[in-house]
Amino acid sequence: MSPGITEELIGRQSPEAQAIIRLLLTEIAALRDELTALKEDVVRLKRTPRNSSRPPSTEHPHAKPAPPPARGVRKSGGQPGHDKHARALLPTEPCDDVRAHRPVACRCCGTKLSGTDPQPLRQQVYEFPEIHLHVTEHQN
Repeated sequence: MSPGITEELIGRQSPEAQAIIRLLLTEIAALRDELTALKEDVVRLKRTPRNSSRPPSTEHPHAKPAPPPARGVRKSGGQPGHDKHARALLPTEPCDDVRAHRPVACRCCGTKLSGTDPQPLRQQVYEFPEIHLHVTEHQN
C-alpha cells in the first residue's frame, strides 16, 4: 500500500470506490514488481566477460562486440544558429605585414572592378617563429 493511502482513508469511500482503489493498488504493486524484474534482466543481459566477473570461456570465441550506439542525425561541427567562436582580429596597425589582395573582376559577372573597399574582408594568420637550437660546448 502507498504511504499516503491508508485503510482508514479507503474505508471512508463508497464501496464501489473502495473496490476500485484496492484493484488499482494491486495493479500498481504488480507493475512495480514487473519493472524491478525487467531492470534486473537489463542489467544481467548487458553483462559480458569483459564487464563482469564471468569467465572469458562463457563468451563465444568468434563473437563480435556489440555495435556502438547509433550517432545522432546532426552533423559534427557548429550547428545552424550557433554563435560563432573565433579569435578576435587585431587592429591593422600592430600587424607585422599587411597584404592587400584586390580582385580585378567580379567573380560572379566578370565586370571589371576599380577603387578600394572601405571595409575589406580581413583574415589574420599567426605564425610561430622558427626555433633555432643554441648549442654551447664546454671544454676543460
